[in-house]
Amino acid sequence: MIYTIGYQKLKDVGELTEILKTHEIEILLDVRSRPYGRKVAFNKKKLIEQLPTNGIRYKWVGEKLGGFASIADADIAKLAKYQEGKSICIMCMEADPENCHRHSQIARRLKAYNVPVHHIVKDKTTGRTGIVNPGK
Repeated sequence: MIYTIGYQKLKDVGELTEILKTHEIEILLDVRSRPYGRKVAFNKKKLIEQLPTNGIRYKWVGEKLGGFASIADADIAKLAKYQEGKSICIMCMEADPENCHRHSQIARRLKAYNVPVHHIVKDKTTGRTGIVNPGK
C-alpha cells in the first residue's frame, strides 16, 4: 500500500511528521519536479535535515515521477515493486489529490499492479487528517 499527501495546507514539517508517524510511514518519496517552493520549510534540504531525526527516510524522485516529467510505465512498475514490504508515502504540494499528478498520473496507474493508494487529506473545517480515495 502507498499513501500520498500534499503539504499545501500543512503549517510545518512537524505537522507533516506527526501525520506520517500516525500512519507508520517509514519513507517519504518526494514527487515534486522542483523540490522547493514558497513554503521554505518543505524544501528538499529542510526535509533531508528534519525527517531522518524523526525516523523517516526522505528520497526525492521527482526526476522520474514529477508532475512536469513524462512518467514512464517502467517507473510506475519500479514504484510498485519498491513499495513491497515498505510503508511509504508520496508527497507533492497540492492538498487536493484530485488536482495533483500523484493521483492522476501515479495512483491511477498503480492500479494495474494491484497497489492500493490512500490519499491523506486535511479536513477544511476540523483540521484533522483522514483518508480519501478519489476517482476510484
